[in-house]
Amino acid sequence: MTNPLQLSLVKEDGTKRYIIIEPILEKYEKGLRNTGTYKLFKDGFGEESTLFTEPLETTDPNTDLADNLNPDYLGKITFDGQSHWHYSDGLLSLDEQKQAATCILKY
Repeated sequence: MTNPLQLSLVKEDGTKRYIIIEPILEKYEKGLRNTGTYKLFKDGFGEESTLFTEPLETTDPNTDLADNLNPDYLGKITFDGQSHWHYSDGLLSLDEQKQAATCILKY
């Protein structure tokens, strides 16, 4: 996956949590490739918002706000190259983590 993905997770109480899954990419000689790490963010507008998936027009990184200071940051999932994953830095329940990881694997 090279573009962000919107997903709705089912919380333990049956309500939905809308998230954005953002792949962390790295440059290589032929373009961009996935690193196996994905950052998760709250999706404030649910299914009504539209993500920008076009490449940036600049190569300068945007480091204005650290993840741990971003109130929309929900953690990250890292895959080991197979189907094993590790969740860190966030507040999602184990079931929500599994839903997000399953979606990434299917994508």
